Amino acid sequence: MDNYTNSDDILGKDEKFQIEKYWRIIKPRLHILVIICLFVTAAAYIKVSTITPIYKATGLLMIEPENRNTITFDNQVFYGFRGEYFNTQIRILQSRSLGKDVREEFYAASRDKDIVIQGPFVEPVEDTHLVEISYRSTHPGAAAELVNLLFVKFIEFKLDLKSQSSKLAAEYINRQIKKLQESLARKEKEMHEYSNRKELFYVSKEDSTVVKKFSDLNQAYTEAQIERINKESLYQELKGMSYESFPQVSKSQLIDSLKNTYSGLESDYKRKSQIFKPSYPEMVRLKSQMETLQERIQTETRDIARKALQKAKSEYQSAKKKEDSLRELLANQKEVLLSTNADAIYYRSLNIEVQNMRSLLNYLVRKQKESVVSSRLEGIQTSNIKIIDEAEEPKTPVNAGKQKTLILAALLGLALGFGVIFLLDYLDQTIKTPEEVQMLLGLPALGIIPSTTAKAVKSYDSYYYRYTYGNPGNKKNPEENKKKNASKPRDIELINFLEPDSWFVEKYRAIRTSIMLSTPGESPRIISISSALPSEGKTVTTLNLAVSFSQLGKKVLVIDGDLRRPKLHKIFKIKNDKGLSSYLAGRANSLVVLKTHIPKLFLVPSGPLPPHPAELIDSEMMAAFLEKLLEKMDFIFIDTPPLLGFKDAVVLGRHAHGMILVTWTAKTHRNALEKAKQELDQFNIRTLGVVLNRAVEKRHIYGYNYNYYNYSYK
Repeated sequence: MDNYTNSDDILGKDEKFQIEKYWRIIKPRLHILVIICLFVTAAAYIKVSTITPIYKATGLLMIEPENRNTITFDNQVFYGFRGEYFNTQIRILQSRSLGKDVREEFYAASRDKDIVIQGPFVEPVEDTHLVEISYRSTHPGAAAELVNLLFVKFIEFKLDLKSQSSKLAAEYINRQIKKLQESLARKEKEMHEYSNRKELFYVSKEDSTVVKKFSDLNQAYTEAQIERINKESLYQELKGMSYESFPQVSKSQLIDSLKNTYSGLESDYKRKSQIFKPSYPEMVRLKSQMETLQERIQTETRDIARKALQKAKSEYQSAKKKEDSLRELLANQKEVLLSTNADAIYYRSLNIEVQNMRSLLNYLVRKQKESVVSSRLEGIQTSNIKIIDEAEEPKTPVNAGKQKTLILAALLGLALGFGVIFLLDYLDQTIKTPEEVQMLLGLPALGIIPSTTAKAVKSYDSYYYRYTYGNPGNKKNPEENKKKNASKPRDIELINFLEPDSWFVEKYRAIRTSIMLSTPGESPRIISISSALPSEGKTVTTLNLAVSFSQLGKKVLVIDGDLRRPKLHKIFKIKNDKGLSSYLAGRANSLVVLKTHIPKLFLVPSGPLPPHPAELIDSEMMAAFLEKLLEKMDFIFIDTPPLLGFKDAVVLGRHAHGMILVTWTAKTHRNALEKAKQELDQFNIRTLGVVLNRAVEKRHIYGYNYNYYNYSYK
């Protein structure tokens, strides 16, 4: 039970740490979040305020599988291909031509020509034969009218499409009837003129052999004509069909078997697609099988249809040859008849031709009537399109949700704002907090020193002088002291000594305490101070820490170890003709230790600049020099050059008990600090910690116990 409680407490602390971490990132940039959120919401408000209301009307249509019957001369039944039938109808509903017809008819009947129309939008209802069709418009009545008009136009288009084959056959029959009627009229006229010219009043019923043969040939020729017309009609109709509509394809057991297999694979694929992604191996395999099977269906359909079309063409050509042959025989027999029989026989032959032609004409007229009736019945009785729900006039526009839009815009603004904030934090590769020091370098943050321009420092100074000089019982002249303080530039290098009541004193005292507690047992006595790059405040930190230690009554020595760009002699305003370089080079007979105007604080200047500083300080004499100084001093602080670019700081760090890294808060890049730490680790130099210098704003150290405003010294 105790273990459970402890783990829960740890979890709670981790969650609290994560919340605090995110809040530290967000808090200083809240203004970005507010600006972006307000901007997106305002843009959305302007948009929804000027938007035109759009109404949407929806109707429901049922498209059943088609069982198309087409009357032919062989009384065969054709069944439509159903594999892609439903998708084909969807594409027809979405076609430009159908949509154009609907719009033109609507605008032709509408008084308002400026109505905005969007659509049609066609959405199949999954696992059904139902289709939702909708239109959008600026006028609610127009949206509903357009949907219902599309229903009518689509059904009319389907009826016309269904009767197309029968119409083609009827047109062919019409041409044949017209041609036969013209031939029959000419033949009857010829027979009538011949009868009048020969003055024939009757013809004997007894026919000669020649007449009988002529009659048989004429009958056979008529039958051949009928057969040729049937074959040619079938051939012409097949030429106008798609391969999938061929009766041979519909009756093929192989095609049916392949389609059933494809349907099974398709159902399996849809079912598994709800679980697996398309890239899943099983889905890829099913997809490949479906594509292969689809290609085979198309190939088999094409082969069967082509063979059927070739067969119909061959049968038509064969019937035509038979007709031509009989026509030639009939013509020869006719010549024999004319040459061997009397006028009556010829008249009889003309009469037989007329009767046969009438018989053929009657047959064609009967087939024409059957075709017309079939076409009409097919369109009326076998329509597979049903209107389930007609569209009704919508009451409210689809874009009426202004409040919802504004809420979504506000959420989007928040998302964008947080995204920008975290992006800026990701791109900011500087050190700003003690926790970042610990996470990046694995070193403790000894303290934070504010910049002289920090708001907290200015606020403290204003409060301090107002409290000190604004009290009527104070004996000092407040105006004179204010004027004196305003005219005096702040000497930051020795601010611990010059302004003992300033904001900075407490910060350096805190760092002093951290240094003294940085090692178990005895505190480090020789401390080197450096930074990754120049101008990060290492010299200022060195001097003020030394002053802070001297204020404990300890004897403190500051060594200017920067033999390249020394500064300490300028700060204390002394000559630099003798110093560390002089002693190490053997040009000084004694230790070059100078008193300063600060009690308990001593100085070893750099001395003349040597040609090879690193070689000079990396010597046994330097180690001996420090040993002698420790006999007289309590603490020694060494100001060194930057770590990156020179080896001097590393060499001096090896002589010290510990090194302090100074970094410019929110300025120095993380890579520079990491390289500086690697340099120290490479030579096994002990690093006491990091001082975060020049913290300008409160936001750089928010959320920590270093809050300037809430700090009070007791």
